Amino acid sequence: MTYRELSPWHPRPVALESRTNLMQNKTIAIHPVKTGAGRPRATLKGRSVDPAALSEVQALLGAAPRRADLLIEHLHLLQDRYGQLSAAHLAALALEMKLAQAEVFEVATFYHHFDVVREGEASPPALTVRVCASLSCELAGAKNLLARLPAILGADVRVIPAPCVGRCEQAPVVVVGQNPVAHATADGVRMLAAAGSRPAPSRRTGYAAYRKDGGYALLAGAPPAGANATRSSRRWKTRRCADWAARDFPRGANGASSPPSRRRG
Repeated sequence: MTYRELSPWHPRPVALESRTNLMQNKTIAIHPVKTGAGRPRATLKGRSVDPAALSEVQALLGAAPRRADLLIEHLHLLQDRYGQLSAAHLAALALEMKLAQAEVFEVATFYHHFDVVREGEASPPALTVRVCASLSCELAGAKNLLARLPAILGADVRVIPAPCVGRCEQAPVVVVGQNPVAHATADGVRMLAAAGSRPAPSRRTGYAAYRKDGGYALLAGAPPAGANATRSSRRWKTRRCADWAARDFPRGANGASSPPSRRRG
């Protein structure tokens, strides 16, 4: 049998007879043309919208605007009405507001007070108790509350840690449903959870009462700004800023606790 190298760069010899047979018997497969290639899809990619869920979303929103900046407000409506945000309702809301489903899902999953329930997942309990896990609350005993509350409240109440709820001066803070409990104790949380209803919201100071008590006094004495600003008004603002920056602020490492204008870079 005679051998010849396939090429000067290929060191392995190949039989001429084998090479000839290989070329004669080689078959090139031709894939069939796909039917409907290039045609637009009949339905959009992703979750299909359930007609029943769409009707529920439309009835809940009513005549409210469908603007994109109201997405969080509409998510709150769904959460308050159904106790969760199901995947079907989120897909229907995206269609109703003409938003991408990914945009609606990323907003809904960002905030811890929204309970997103995907297909096949169990619904959350009717009542959720959130224990603030910020540094201030943890120093005030939040970790101990988080460990004790599940046994005290029972299996019908979900107890989970939550990011800072913005009430550090009232630590430890526990949110029962949507009601924050300041300086929370295990007994206080248990009594509120057993009541099964939200107490009346605390009274807040209105604008008129705040002004009457001296609120906005500094702003009220300011000369006009904007298009009506004068040189004297600009000097007034400059002097006020300089007075504020000259106050004897406590100093820390690298200028901490000082006004920004006096901090070192």
